Amino acid sequence: MAERLLVIEDEPLVRELVTLNLKHAGYEVDSADTFDTGLAKLSAGGFDLAVVDVMLPGGDGFVLTSRAREKGVKCPVLMLTSRSDTVSKVRGLDSGADDYLTKPFDVPELLARVRALLRRAVGAQDQPSPRFEFGAFWVRLDTGQALTNEGEISLSDKELKLMELFITNENRALSRADILEEVWGMDAFPTDRTVDNFVLRLRRLFEPDHEHPVHFVTLRGRGYLFRRS
Repeated sequence: MAERLLVIEDEPLVRELVTLNLKHAGYEVDSADTFDTGLAKLSAGGFDLAVVDVMLPGGDGFVLTSRAREKGVKCPVLMLTSRSDTVSKVRGLDSGADDYLTKPFDVPELLARVRALLRRAVGAQDQPSPRFEFGAFWVRLDTGQALTNEGEISLSDKELKLMELFITNENRALSRADILEEVWGMDAFPTDRTVDNFVLRLRRLFEPDHEHPVHFVTLRGRGYLFRRS
């Protein structure tokens, strides 16, 4: 079932741009163009994520997000604003927003941030136990210790982050762009080849036969999928 998203934005062109692109990406999208309507819809629940503009008729996105959190709304909130100053960013995050995107923005970046927030929300709900076992191997997500083909070792920071991403998204396809965003961050400049090299390293550590992987599976043209067996 497609995730349900709410777009709260008063500028018609921006609202239509965001809504259409989210729908094209496969999401179910509802929208609101005022503070009161947006707060009412968001507070009613049933949304997996909200995109909230700061400047709204009847109020602002900071207050809307804060009131929604007070009403028990837990879905991720991505805040849109034309303000790029640090004070506004801090205020947005303090109000309960999960991420912050400054106008004008590129649609691919908007979609990337939406995907990342939705993955984090799923990961928070399905947090794996500290010790994760698969096949003949195990990984401790709290310490980075792992039983591998090389014996018991300590994974590097990036190896551990990549393992945690795969584990929390077990049996879900992850594109190389998804992996780069989550493990290396939006401001880093690695390449798709970086991801491939790290996956190859994990295969050498955790596959019974790294040339015929059963855990870290390549999805041709899409990315990678992790499965326990």
